[in-house]
Amino acid sequence: MKFILSVSNFLLFFLILESSFITTVKAQCVQGDVSVQYSISGSQKPTQRTNDVSMESNPKCRGNASVSTGVQGHIGAESVQQNRRVEQVQQGSNQSPQVPNSTTVQIRSNVQVDADNPADRFPHRPKK
Repeated sequence: MKFILSVSNFLLFFLILESSFITTVKAQCVQGDVSVQYSISGSQKPTQRTNDVSMESNPKCRGNASVSTGVQGHIGAESVQQNRRVEQVQQGSNQSPQVPNSTTVQIRSNVQVDADNPADRFPHRPKK
């Protein structure tokens, strides 16, 4: 029992000592964009898509966070065109102190899905 306590005390001391030497990472600001563009169609033509995302951040930006989201969907027999444009701009302030060696973190995730629906290629005849 004493051996286990000694080992656990040593590990705890080692973790505390090691954590004092670790450099932390700090972000001035955070920008995020998450979107989904989908089409469920029997069209043999591929979906034409654009996803134009612009993220700008002033070097003096402090403590800001912004997230944009979007969903574009299409269900039908014809081909489709989906266009998306997002612009995020974050400004700074001289009131907050600058964090040395930091930058704005930018996260982008755009999911694009095309699902084939063969039933769209056959004429629909309602039953009598």
